[in-house]
Amino acid sequence: MNASTASLRSRFLLICFFVLFSFFLIPTAYMHEPTIPFIISLIIIFCFLLVFLRPKKSWRPFQKDIVIIVLGTVSFIKVLYVGVEVGLSLPLVAFIGFHILERRGLYYAIFFGTCSFSYMFFYKDHIFEEIIGYVVAYIGWYIGARGLSLQNQAKESSQQHLKQLQEAHVELQEAHSELQAASVNTLRAAVLEERTRIARDVHDALGHSLTSLIVQLNALKYMLQGGPSDAQEAVRDMLSVSKQSLDDIRSSVHTLAADKSSLGITPLRILLSRAQQHTDIKLHLISPNPDIPLSQQMTITLYRILQEAITNSIRHSNATEIFISIEKKQNFLFLSIWDNGNITNHHQIKLGIGLTGVAEQTKQLNGDLSYSIREPHGFQIDISFPLW
Repeated sequence: MNASTASLRSRFLLICFFVLFSFFLIPTAYMHEPTIPFIISLIIIFCFLLVFLRPKKSWRPFQKDIVIIVLGTVSFIKVLYVGVEVGLSLPLVAFIGFHILERRGLYYAIFFGTCSFSYMFFYKDHIFEEIIGYVVAYIGWYIGARGLSLQNQAKESSQQHLKQLQEAHVELQEAHSELQAASVNTLRAAVLEERTRIARDVHDALGHSLTSLIVQLNALKYMLQGGPSDAQEAVRDMLSVSKQSLDDIRSSVHTLAADKSSLGITPLRILLSRAQQHTDIKLHLISPNPDIPLSQQMTITLYRILQEAITNSIRHSNATEIFISIEKKQNFLFLSIWDNGNITNHHQIKLGIGLTGVAEQTKQLNGDLSYSIREPHGFQIDISFPLW
């Protein structure tokens, strides 16, 4: 139930109770009052109905106070001059209890209740049971209306908090998506940077050497003009092989720089290196296969899993060392991450945000995830991915 529905329900209950009360009050007033006072009673009852129908949020400051003072004064003056029942004070105190939760609302209720009680006690021949019944009814109407208002206010506050939490949740999801996108961009930038560095090193080292060799072989070719034909033929062959080698290296360098289909574990090494630079934790990568060809999606998933695992170890286990094992066996890739943190068998592992993120990343590639507590202490995650 939202806040507006709760408010409507509270007002509906008050109005229904007021209408039922009016069915009792109007015949009583008709039997005991002359025509003009009876018409005044009907007008006052109609005014109470109007103020109950008005939404609570539409009232301006002190408008409710003016309504209370006017209707309360008119009702009490009518009672003093006509000398009939004081029943109109009951819807008045209900209005006070429902609409004014501040301390002045209690003062209003006490004031008009004291006036009605004094009239019944001093100016009318009421028996003691009637006076007690009226006091109980008066207090009950006030407490009931105030309780409805407080309940409505609590529901509105809960709805507001829920709305704020939902907005915060949406913002966190958006921030998480942005962070994931940023991590992918960082990964791609790291891969591109590493490939560019390798390509530049290959080009600078072998490319310049082969270029120098070609220049020298061209010079040697001119120096051997008129010399033995076998020497000239050998120089031409070496020159041809050198040029072909230079072309092959240039082609390989361009292919290496442009290829993004198979990323491997190079970006994972870069991630661990950078993480170790910014933390006091030692990170160890164990891989029997130094160069495992991986798809872009697989590399991105492993990158995110390592990020989550390192963050969890730093936040929850106070680890000083983290070990990462990546191994390919047949058509499966096995990833194990364990640390030397202070988690023991006495701790209860809960599937928090970090492990949930790892599980979601694993599920995207149809992988299997398991985790356990190491002896004597530490935490381990084991994941397997199919590579077909």
